[in-house]
Amino acid sequence: MTFFSPTAASLILGTAALLSAPWAGAQAPAADSHAVAIASDSEFIAAGKSYLVDFGDQKFRLDFKSAREMVFTSPDGKNTANVPITVTPVGDGVYMIYWSRRAGQHVVHVDDFRNGVAYTNIFLPDGTASRRKGSLVQIP
Repeated sequence: MTFFSPTAASLILGTAALLSAPWAGAQAPAADSHAVAIASDSEFIAAGKSYLVDFGDQKFRLDFKSAREMVFTSPDGKNTANVPITVTPVGDGVYMIYWSRRAGQHVVHVDDFRNGVAYTNIFLPDGTASRRKGSLVQIP
């Protein structure tokens, strides 16, 4: 004697599977199409390397300890800071790198490591900004 038809058994098993799914009763979160990717050390071409940046009247040494940490040094060595950075890949060897040097001073670079070009946007506490283009050369 059969209590359930094959169709009823399939319906019961299918319903049980749906109810036991981790997303049952809740809508799965939608991916944020505007979220910005953050590079890992293995994705960041400059991790573990040092570069000289030359914007003409401004020159700096950037030592990228990882995709999360950089040491910024002025040519005379008097202005040095170990800063946390945020690195976003934007193209083949091109990254947007953000850091703060002091309270209210923020820096955003777009660095093209393959072609040796750096763009900087430095925002000062008084609201002024400096935007420059320069060379980016790896050093030993």
